[in-house]
Amino acid sequence: MANPVLGSEPAELGEQGMAGDEAQMAMAPERSYHPTRWPLVNRALDLVESMFPGKAGFVQRLVSYLIVGGGAAVVNLIVFTIMFYHVPLPFSDKTTLGHTAHYLTAFLVGTEVSIFANFIPNDYLTFRHLAGHQRSWIARCARFHITCIAGTLLTLAISFTLHFAGLNATVGQAIALIVVTAFNFTFHHLFTYRHVKPAEE
Repeated sequence: MANPVLGSEPAELGEQGMAGDEAQMAMAPERSYHPTRWPLVNRALDLVESMFPGKAGFVQRLVSYLIVGGGAAVVNLIVFTIMFYHVPLPFSDKTTLGHTAHYLTAFLVGTEVSIFANFIPNDYLTFRHLAGHQRSWIARCARFHITCIAGTLLTLAISFTLHFAGLNATVGQAIALIVVTAFNFTFHHLFTYRHVKPAEE
C-alpha cells in the first residue's frame, strides 16, 4: 500500500516549483523595449534598461529614428541639390524673385520626397508599438505630414536665413535638418502616434 505522505510529496514539490516560477516572473521587471533579431543590440538595450529603468524603449526608438532620419536627410539633400543646381526651371536666377522661386521649388520637392522616405520605414520600424499606430495608414500618414509641415516651416526659416546670409545652400539645409530632427521626434510622440481616444477608435 502506497505511503500517502510519500505519494503526495512529488505533487506538492511540483506545485511549489510552479508557484516559485510564477513568483519570479511576477517579480521580473517588464522590458520597456521590444527585442530585435540581433543579440548584440538586445544586450545593449538590456544594459540601458538596467542603468535607466523604463528608458530602453525610448532609446530604441530614438536610435531607429536617427538611422531612418539620417537616410531621409541624405535623400533630401540629394533631391534638393539636383533640383536647385541641375534641373532647369522656368525661373531667372538673375532676379531676387526668380532666385527665390527656384530655391523654394527645390526645397518643397526635396521636403516631400524626404517625408515619405521618413514616414514609411519609421511607421513600420520605429513607432509601430506605440498606441497611436492602431489608426489607419492614411490617418497616420496625414498626422505624420502635419508634424513634418511644422518641422518644414522651421527648416525653411533656418535654411532660408542661412542661405541668404551667404552660406552655401546645401550646408544651410543640412544645419536646418539637424535642428528639426529633434523637433520632429518629440512631436511624433506628442501628436502623430499619441494614444487613440475612445471617440477616435
